[in-house]
Amino acid sequence: MADFPAGIDHRPRISGVRHWRWQRISALALFVAMAYFVFVVSRLGTLDHAQAVAFVTAPINMLGLVCLVVIGLFHASLGLEVVIEDYVPLNKGRRPLIYTAKAALLIVGVASLWSLVVTAF
Repeated sequence: MADFPAGIDHRPRISGVRHWRWQRISALALFVAMAYFVFVVSRLGTLDHAQAVAFVTAPINMLGLVCLVVIGLFHASLGLEVVIEDYVPLNKGRRPLIYTAKAALLIVGVASLWSLVVTAF
């Protein structure tokens, strides 16, 4: 058996291909959603509050905003996990920090989707 640094020989080897693939897929979907909204918002001009609410509550725009929030936070979750895994030592509590970051993003996502629902109704 090869000589590994202390602690390396007993760690399971987990492929990161699935995580990498989801990060690329979510980046592509996020790019499409952002491009759509940049295009739509750039053509709107100035809106008062009633017009802005009408814009957000239109079904296609509401669906686009929901997709943008969900995909964006999913992509952020994947990216934060990579950053934490790369820069936080294992003995300093990497897993709890990842779970905390994901919980915070979940709270942001629920609050964002709730605000869209409240705006629509």
